[in-house]
Amino acid sequence: MIWRQALIIGTFTLLAVLVELTLLTRLGIPGATPDLVVVTVVAIALAMGPVQGAVAGFVSGLLLDLAPPGDTLVGVNAIVYVAIGFITGVVVDPRDRTVPIMMGIVGLSTGAAVLVISGLDTMLGSDRVDWEQVPALALTSALYGLILAPGVILVVSWVVRKSTPEVFVA
Repeated sequence: MIWRQALIIGTFTLLAVLVELTLLTRLGIPGATPDLVVVTVVAIALAMGPVQGAVAGFVSGLLLDLAPPGDTLVGVNAIVYVAIGFITGVVVDPRDRTVPIMMGIVGLSTGAAVLVISGLDTMLGSDRVDWEQVPALALTSALYGLILAPGVILVVSWVVRKSTPEVFVA
């Protein structure tokens, strides 16, 4: 059971990081880059629970931190994504997982990720944050997250339900 969970988490997080870094960053769309990694972490937390969501957040955040175009301090993305994965899994009751609630969680998570990462970077002394652009980036990130959410949540939920039915949080 634990190996199947690890395989699912590893596959989805690696795939999300690779797609975000190789395809989504090159789209040239206005505003923020669509944050497929946060949407994937939220989908894993909704399907598997808070611990697995936190693990997915840590792994994907660390992969993003260590990836070559790393523009934040190492560990910042990992901390933020762990919090997003864990809080999503804890806060949302399995009986309340309706489409509007899941979409709202994704929108809030993607927007909050931009704000919290910008805040942490500023507190840690990074001078790359332009606070005049942060609200627009948070809004576009939330909108792009809402666009990506239905497909990602459905695929992750389906794979988790089929491969590890004992873990799937219905």
